[in-house]
Amino acid sequence: MNADECMETIKLTSRGGDSFELPYAAARLAHVVRDANDENDDGDIDSPEDVEILKVNSPCLEKVVEFLKHYHEEALTEIKTPLEDNTFEGNVKQEWYQNFLKGIDQPMLFDLVTAANFMAIQPLLDLTCLKVSCQLMGKSAEEIRQLLNIPKLTPEEEETARRDHRWIFDD
Repeated sequence: MNADECMETIKLTSRGGDSFELPYAAARLAHVVRDANDENDDGDIDSPEDVEILKVNSPCLEKVVEFLKHYHEEALTEIKTPLEDNTFEGNVKQEWYQNFLKGIDQPMLFDLVTAANFMAIQPLLDLTCLKVSCQLMGKSAEEIRQLLNIPKLTPEEEETARRDHRWIFDD
């Protein structure tokens, strides 16, 4: 990428039609942006074009853009596996990234997981999946079902599941 491209900006447009402007150098972390701009192997393009991200709603895309801008300035330290701790804060040492997901509700967290996956933003996908996995740690099956909004099985469905997947239900 040349020096001019570091100064160029791009707009990402959400499903709701809202546009969010950011430096192309930050936006290119999303593979969907690179693919839409036909980057060559060296990362060079003539002029970045705006990209419609129609599978992502406006509030979520705004958070994604916030992440991309910050990541461009301070990359997320790699999340080590196996995990060092059972808490999100114990695995993510950088304060900004800890605070980025603080206070967001479950629907937004799952929207961010989906957006990171769709847009192919691996660091955001790693961060959001870590948050979800830390929320699930130590929970009972019933608590996980409620947290993930999984409907309760009917008695017939449970009987079929127990018969077809005995290993899951070993007590």
